[in-house]
Amino acid sequence: MLASIHHLLASPDVQQIIRLHPNDVDADSFPAVDADLPLIAAVRAAQIPRAAIPLDVSIPQNPFGMSPKKHHEVTRMTQFIANLGLPPAVHIVDVGAGQGYLTRALHAYFGTPALALHSNRVQTHGSASRSPPGITHRTIHLTPQTLVSAVDAWLDADDPDASPTPIPVLLVALHACGSLTPDLFRAVLSLPNHHTWYPAAVVAVGCCYNLMHPPTDFPLHAPPLPVPLPASAYQMAAQIPDTWLLTPDRQASAELATRKVVWRALLGRIYASSHSPNDTSPDKDTGSTPTMRRLGRLPDSAYASWPTFLRIASQRIGVDLAGPDPPPEPPNPALQRRLESLHVLRCLLGPVIESYIILDRVEWLKEQVRKSEVLKGYAVEAVNLFDQATGSGRNVALVLRPAA
Repeated sequence: MLASIHHLLASPDVQQIIRLHPNDVDADSFPAVDADLPLIAAVRAAQIPRAAIPLDVSIPQNPFGMSPKKHHEVTRMTQFIANLGLPPAVHIVDVGAGQGYLTRALHAYFGTPALALHSNRVQTHGSASRSPPGITHRTIHLTPQTLVSAVDAWLDADDPDASPTPIPVLLVALHACGSLTPDLFRAVLSLPNHHTWYPAAVVAVGCCYNLMHPPTDFPLHAPPLPVPLPASAYQMAAQIPDTWLLTPDRQASAELATRKVVWRALLGRIYASSHSPNDTSPDKDTGSTPTMRRLGRLPDSAYASWPTFLRIASQRIGVDLAGPDPPPEPPNPALQRRLESLHVLRCLLGPVIESYIILDRVEWLKEQVRKSEVLKGYAVEAVNLFDQATGSGRNVALVLRPAA
């Protein structure tokens, strides 16, 4: 499937959609499309299934302090890990532990020492203030090298007599941003033979693909595309269009998100008609313009009507674009439809791009495991842990563990 996705993403039609942001005036000639366009069918076929695996939950989690989404994730991830049949003495390392909900859930289940690694002191302090004895917190800049060193130092402090038997360590990461997911596996792959600890399992859910560092982090296995993906493509990978129509609220949210993109693009054209191109030309990699950066994030209420949007945008930019009698509707309905079509197609491509990233990581990891003496006999799989309908868009865990 990786090859078929590569072929689709390299096709001229898809390349045009990926590289053409609604803010770009070249989008003015983009054709409005119908729902039966063959390209849409090809896009729908070129993505991995995302339905969550069946999982009987027998380890309830206290929802206190957690959003329903976070509670869903912590509950299912804890249950999945409990079902792996790990050694009773397994130690726990939570990489990018955040507020520590997963750390505490796993520590409560296994009753063994846990290490929560954070990237900033605020999270370290907040998580540590709610943690029971047995959980150690550290703030470090996470790289493969610092991760291994942190685990080494923690285990050495916990067992200064250095047991001759390697200690089993479970490494987890719930929504490991950007480079953190590949770096976590790089750390495990770097372990020498006869080390003081070994990976009993690694379970990592990635996110924030826009924070990766291509080509170091992507592609890892697949051949490079003829033209590298722009930065905006990694932001598109966060889209979950399959959930747009699940409920009236979801549909309203999707419509509002589309309106924001299209109205801002139309505003940019109105502004550009009387200002320097240097102030209105979009960045080809992100679609951002100096005008849009000055506009910044507006409240949802700003998009209640076109006159309201013009008035608030004019105040933010410092240029009167509304005039004394602004029109009740946006100008140029035909252009508006073209921009809507472009935006929706870009969103539909999001799961394809994420599938490409996930499968690329899986194949790279399998290849590295085959070469490794330390990880001989380990298996690699991608597991749909979470239900995207709960808001858990990044629902796929990469799992590394000894084969059954």
